[in-house]
Formats: sequence, C-alpha cells, structure tokens
Amino acid sequence: MHARALYRPVPPVDCDDDGYPFKDSARVESTRHFDARAHLVHVVRVRYAERKDVFAAADMGLYFERGNRRALVVPDGMVVFGIDNHPDLSYKLWEHLKAPDLVLEVLSKYTWRKDVYDKPALYHDLGVREYWLFDPKGRRRDGGGALEGWRRTPDGVWEAAATAGDGFVSEVLGLELLACNAELRFRELGARDVLPDAVETSRRWEQESARADQESARADQESARADEESARADQEAARADAAQRRIAELEARLRGAERD
Repeated sequence: MHARALYRPVPPVDCDDDGYPFKDSARVESTRHFDARAHLVHVVRVRYAERKDVFAAADMGLYFERGNRRALVVPDGMVVFGIDNHPDLSYKLWEHLKAPDLVLEVLSKYTWRKDVYDKPALYHDLGVREYWLFDPKGRRRDGGGALEGWRRTPDGVWEAAATAGDGFVSEVLGLELLACNAELRFRELGARDVLPDAVETSRRWEQESARADQESARADQESARADEESARADQEAARADAAQRRIAELEARLRGAERD
C-alpha cells in the first residue's frame, strides 16, 4: 500500500550478509541537501554525547518488513531514542523493535512529490513521532513552506508542529528548527542564537585551542620571568651576604690594628 513511497536502489548495489542492500550508485544530492542532513546528525550527537541510547543517521536505509527487501525507505535523516547508538549498515525495524522518533526529508527536484505526498502515510503507519520537510532550494510547487513539521498525537494523528517565533518546536529533540538563508538550523528553546554546525564547532574548537595555547605560553613566560626574578633575588642576597662578610672581616682587621 506504500509502494509509491519506497526507495529503489540504483545498481550496482552492495548487500549485507542477509542480502539487504545498504549502498547503491545513486547520484550525489546538492551541497545544501548534504549539509542539512549532516547538521541534524551533528547536533543530535553533540547534544546527547553522554547518552548511549540515542541513534542518529543520515541517508541510511530503513527496512520495515522482514524478508521483503523492497520494503525500503531511505530518510535523509532519522533520530531514534532508546536503542544502542552503535553503527549499522541499515536500520531494520524487526531488529531494533522501534520506529524512528524523528525523520527528516530534504526536498530535491526529483523527489519532493514523494516526500510531500507519499511518505507521510508510510512514516505515520510505522509509528514515527515527528516528520519534518525541509526545502532549501524552493523545489515545492504546492505552496508549502521551506520548513514544515508534523507530530504524532496520542490519538495517532498527524498535526502541525507548534511554531516558535520564526521557527518550529521539535518535541522529540527539545529544540527549535528554523530555515535560515536556505539552511536548516537548530536553536535551544527560547534562545536567540542558533546552535553551531560542524564547521562552526570545529572553528570554535580551533579558536579555543589557540587561546588555550596562548594562555599556556603566557603562563610559561610568567613562570620564566618569576624564575629569573627569583634567580636575581638569590644573586642579590648572595652579594649582600658576601658584602656583610667582607665588612665583618674589615672590621675585625681594624680592631686588630687598633690593639697593636
């Protein structure tokens, strides 16, 4: 019933030991397409770095019917809570016994209709809690926005994600999602600044590392100066001691001369 939503691997394909394809020869999507799904994975992994039960993946095959290798969909990004975060070749629903909590699809010229019209029903039936659509290049022709989200209600119905200023609220992640200059960004609830992406995080780490190196160099210089001051103080003390001894010697000689 969800045939229109399924993904068909492009030959040649690589298969795992059970014969399920996990890698094919599909063409590479746009840079913005890659950046959006990579940013989702980066934010989740950084935010939940201390937890071992949060799994995030980009462009990974999701198989939902055991023995049926055609029952395959490949979300641009997905997040699952409550499972081991070890890497897999593909996500098999019968092994993890849990549907993704969040799914992201980044629209492209050739797939936007499938993402908008066909996949929502499949993800709903699988039990996905939140479904997000991001359109970085304005591919949609149905009047939809650059970013839209739906969440699953307790009654099992899709409803539009709550808005928050210029963005939307992800209850799964506890974050706000925004479309900023054709980029997907995340923000802490109620915050003003967006969370850094991988490039920004690396740049900040390099800046912090450089500052730490500068502070360490300054500390070494201060320590060297302190050692020099201590050495000079020791030399001055030694000269003072020598002078006192010389004075004592001269005074002793003078007293001896006066007795003679």
